[in-house]
Amino acid sequence: MTRLKALVFVVTASFFVALTSPVLALDANKADKQITSMLQKISALSQNQADDFEKLQAANDQLLNYLKKNSTNLSMMKAPLKEACNNGLSAFVSDDKKFRCYSWDTLTGGTMHFFYSLIVYEAGNNTFKAKVLNPSDKEAEEDPGSCFEGLDTIKTKDGKTVYLVRDLFIGSGMIHGRTITAYVVASGKLVEYPFFQTTKKLLKSINFGFGEYTDATEFVLSKDKKSLKVPLIKPTPDETGAATGKYLTYVFDGNRFVFKK
Repeated sequence: MTRLKALVFVVTASFFVALTSPVLALDANKADKQITSMLQKISALSQNQADDFEKLQAANDQLLNYLKKNSTNLSMMKAPLKEACNNGLSAFVSDDKKFRCYSWDTLTGGTMHFFYSLIVYEAGNNTFKAKVLNPSDKEAEEDPGSCFEGLDTIKTKDGKTVYLVRDLFIGSGMIHGRTITAYVVASGKLVEYPFFQTTKKLLKSINFGFGEYTDATEFVLSKDKKSLKVPLIKPTPDETGAATGKYLTYVFDGNRFVFKK
């Protein structure tokens, strides 16, 4: 074998090994402790926000970058992250372990809360991608974002897997809001999916605003995932809205949730 052929063989073989070598597993317990440590740092810096705001912002960015880099590891999709969740992280994973969402309060706000959030999903061939929802590069002004409250997996008759994500917005004073959004993965990309049929429109998400927290200001999905109840909110003088105790009901017909009159 000539020197040139030998060199080509070595380079080609090395390239093949690089392509076929499995991604190194991440130590889930170590990741839990690292995330916890970063959350505790954020909490500590928030106690003296006036003097340490830049450091606080940097600490949040550090956690975001850590999750962007490591959350796509298969080990993270299954990691309980119990310690991190006890220290301020909201993390939910789908039934099929192919979709996971993370959020946390940056503690950079006052009565209005600012959240960072991202979703990790399988893009195909056991490869995972991360999509940052907040902060968004597209926003001209800072978006306060929202905190994830729940995740449910729905299988449709036509073979789709739909992920229902519930989140909470906390504005200034008594201003709050909740949203439920449907997502699917199509052609390796995470997209919002039209899944809620009203009398006139097909919606990708449903949201409502309210003032005071009560049990009647929460979405209610039945255990069999066949019925979704959306709180009916009445106007109030302060324009925040109040729960009536009544609901708008959507019934799953096998392919989408349809409003039931």
